[in-house]
Amino acid sequence: MLKKAFIKSLIILIPTYIVAYLTEMMVYTIPMLAASSIFATSMFSKDKDELRVDEDGDSADSDDSDGESTYDS
Repeated sequence: MLKKAFIKSLIILIPTYIVAYLTEMMVYTIPMLAASSIFATSMFSKDKDELRVDEDGDSADSDDSDGESTYDS
C-alpha cells in the first residue's frame, strides 16, 4: 500500500514541479496537478486493492425499527 502511494505521489509531483520550474508561472501548475492526479488514480485497479470492511458491528444497533428518532427536535 505504501509503495502504491509513493508511485502515485511521484506521478503527481514530478510533472507538476517540472512545469513550475520551466514556466515559473503558477497558472500552469494547477491544471498539471489536476491532470496528473487523474492519471495517478487510474494507474491501479480498485479491484486489486485491499478493501477494509468492519464486520464486527451489530446491525441491530443502527436499525431504528420502531420509527422513533433519537434526536430531540
